[in-house]
Amino acid sequence: MTIKESHTQSGATVFVDRHGYQAPAVYAGFPEEFNATTKAVGLHDASYMGRLKTTGEDGLDLLNRMSTNKVDHLGAGEGAMTVLTTDRGRIVDVLGVVNQGDSVLLLTSPGQQQPVIDWLDKYTIMEDLVVEDVSSETAMLALVGPDAGKLLGLTPSAGPDSLSVQTLQLGEFSVVAVEQALGALPRYWLITSQKDAGGLWQHLAGMGAVPVGMQAMNAVRVECGVPEFGPELGEPYNPLEAGLIGSIDFAKGCYIGQEVIARLDSYKKVQKYLVSLDIKAEAQVSPGQELLLDGVKVGEITSLTQMHDGGAIKGLGYVKASAATLGAVLAIDGLKTASAEILGLPQAFGPAKD
Repeated sequence: MTIKESHTQSGATVFVDRHGYQAPAVYAGFPEEFNATTKAVGLHDASYMGRLKTTGEDGLDLLNRMSTNKVDHLGAGEGAMTVLTTDRGRIVDVLGVVNQGDSVLLLTSPGQQQPVIDWLDKYTIMEDLVVEDVSSETAMLALVGPDAGKLLGLTPSAGPDSLSVQTLQLGEFSVVAVEQALGALPRYWLITSQKDAGGLWQHLAGMGAVPVGMQAMNAVRVECGVPEFGPELGEPYNPLEAGLIGSIDFAKGCYIGQEVIARLDSYKKVQKYLVSLDIKAEAQVSPGQELLLDGVKVGEITSLTQMHDGGAIKGLGYVKASAATLGAVLAIDGLKTASAEILGLPQAFGPAKD
């Protein structure tokens, strides 16, 4: 059974395009899927994410010299979140770096495999490094929720900026399991071959994992305050603005963009911050709408989701540093009675390192 046939058998009828990958939008229904992911365990097809395999003795060393976090110390089975930045300190991509012993696995944002390969190739001169895109020959499922570890027989152990990897046997299927939290929720990426993906999906669903589509998973992401490439991540932003300070090691030495990022931090020059929003509006609200304070633009909504109760609207956005305070209530441009309250300034990978 193919993975798409497994999705159909699980109740998916509508699929959405995610950078060339057809991902189910919904299965049983948004409320059930959201509740399963936040209170039990959800099963999501995350094969639209990028997966790169790097081989060669200099892989971790090169990544350490090119990105924000310290990764050259990672032993087999260990991983860390890091950010590739331009010389202006802008985000190229956020990477999960996992040492598998004989190779290093890089988890990229959807559709960012080739830009990451090109960026690494640009700075690879004499290093022993080969980068291969294995996204199309593998599948990646995600188990997310408080009971995800229990279902796999594992105890969640990775911190907000760290990852771990091991090989598991799930029924007849061998998988590479990468632990990477989604905000405060445990999450395990399960990487397997394309031919085994459908069978693995059925096996996990049979163990009690609830199939979760893009609609509910996006709502969980917004609820957890986790930025996504495109709306909140990319060259328009730097890691400090995006709340990625937990993936920055200020003591590790030089990397591309280090001087700019260090200066922004030292002199408190960050101009805007990613914020979580609670939105109240009788009319439709859309990403891109401006946020106002006393009639003056101070920010912009980047992501929105109608929550499972059908009433509350949660969102993410960027707001000027001077206005990005907990509890601040901002107006929404073009809507007379709408408002957006700042619930927090999320830090996807935790606070600054000591």
